[in-house]
Amino acid sequence: MALWHARRPWRRHTDPAALFVHLAPDAIYAAQDDRFVFCNPGALRMFGYSRDEFIGSSPAITSPPLQPCGTPSAELITPRAQEAIRDGVARFEWQCQRKDGSQFPGLVTLLAAEIDGRPAVVGTTIDVADVAQMIDGVTAGLRRVAAGDLSEPIRHTFAPRYDAVRRSFNAVVDDLRRLVGAVADGARAIRGGTLEISTAADGVSNRIERQAAALEQSAAGLEQLTASLAATAGETDAASALVAAARADTGATATLAQHAIAAMRAIEHASQEIGEIIAVIDGIAFQTNLLALNAGVEAARAGEAGRGFAVVAQEVRALAQRSAEAARDVKQRIGTATEQVVAGVALVDQTDGALRRIVAQIDGIDERIRRMARATRQEADGIGQLNVAVAEMSGATQQHAAMIEQTNAAAHDLAERAARLERDVARFRLDATAPSPSRAIVAPPRRG
Repeated sequence: MALWHARRPWRRHTDPAALFVHLAPDAIYAAQDDRFVFCNPGALRMFGYSRDEFIGSSPAITSPPLQPCGTPSAELITPRAQEAIRDGVARFEWQCQRKDGSQFPGLVTLLAAEIDGRPAVVGTTIDVADVAQMIDGVTAGLRRVAAGDLSEPIRHTFAPRYDAVRRSFNAVVDDLRRLVGAVADGARAIRGGTLEISTAADGVSNRIERQAAALEQSAAGLEQLTASLAATAGETDAASALVAAARADTGATATLAQHAIAAMRAIEHASQEIGEIIAVIDGIAFQTNLLALNAGVEAARAGEAGRGFAVVAQEVRALAQRSAEAARDVKQRIGTATEQVVAGVALVDQTDGALRRIVAQIDGIDERIRRMARATRQEADGIGQLNVAVAEMSGATQQHAAMIEQTNAAAHDLAERAARLERDVARFRLDATAPSPSRAIVAPPRRG
């Protein structure tokens, strides 16, 4: 394929392709036998040469002695040209050099061609300094962001067509700085709140533990009191049974006292009857004595004939007198016994009254003991219910303590997470005037 002759004038162009080559801002050139044989005005502007200086010169004038990798440019350009001739095209990045010695990065494309029937290479070089500047600036900014420095935006401007990238990058960094600042503030607030929650939970947990211990002690005391009241109720029932037995015994004693009174009254009545009999005997003795006296008078009147009868009369009289004396003695004794029986009856009456009062008092004591027993059983039942309620409260308190412990653990875990978040956020530098934070953020100790 034949291209435009190197010495073809570029004054007037009717071919659109030739017009594009002439007006293109990028460098377009052709080399044959290691010499430039063609260039467009863009190449002369890019490298700073005149046409006479550029045409016929070696392509080496557009390259520095060494490439950024440290390899001489001459050693690298030959394989690139051979690649283009072999494959038809080669595209690569290249460090270019102007006439004044200044360098710039370029994107070089080499195409295999023919000029006047002989192999040649047609090339284009695009000045990518603006792109490199943009890439270097964005790369440096990304390195700062990766290092946690959000305080420095990209300040130097790019080429107008790339400056939108800089503005967008700075806007992203600004948004990220506000976001990280908000996250840091939120993390500090969360850590402060979780510390307060953890402190409050610790206090509540301690109070609940003390309440649980007090409830356990109260439950133990109530159990003992319940057992004591149950025992008291049993003792009260036993006392009530003893009082009932004493009342029965007292009633039996009162019955015996009534029987004794009746017997003594019978004895008193018998003594009265015996007194009446003795009075009869005393009357008989008196009559006998009177008859004996009359018989003695009559015997004295009879003389000798009545002497034996007088003796008999005398004996009868003596016997009558002794009978009268014995009757008086018996009467006296019966009177004394009657007085004693009367005194005994009075004492037995007093005993019966006392026994009746004792029975009434025992009845009152028994009623009070029964009421005490009922009240004790009711108190025992109430305390038993209270004991059940205290046991339920103790269980609920233990559950609350477990829930508070879980809340405390969650608060500590949240505090640790907030501390880790603060440490992660602390690696970002948000203010250009402030040094990078180096203080470690320590999570609050977890309560065991």
